[in-house]
Amino acid sequence: MSRYRSTNKIIQRILECIFKKSMSQSQVLKTHIIQYANLKTPMAERYLDMLKNAGYITEHEGMWGDRKVIYYALTDLGRTRYSWFQKINAELYEEE
Repeated sequence: MSRYRSTNKIIQRILECIFKKSMSQSQVLKTHIIQYANLKTPMAERYLDMLKNAGYITEHEGMWGDRKVIYYALTDLGRTRYSWFQKINAELYEEE
């Protein structure tokens, strides 16, 4: 078995982070996603761009003190796809 995670698992983890944080009424920053999904910044940025281009997530600008920050949120499509990734990954990786 490969020691690397599949793209499906990484995507599920990113969507899961945004979903869980948004359920607790929290704003989701890139740093939250990087830590939750255990990714390096360049890799996280590639996945976030991919998910944004697919219409799964959106970016929103906000302020944190004097700093401008970007928050992430799931779209309706992203919520649907998150449940799909949960089901698919459960079937593909059930013995792990």
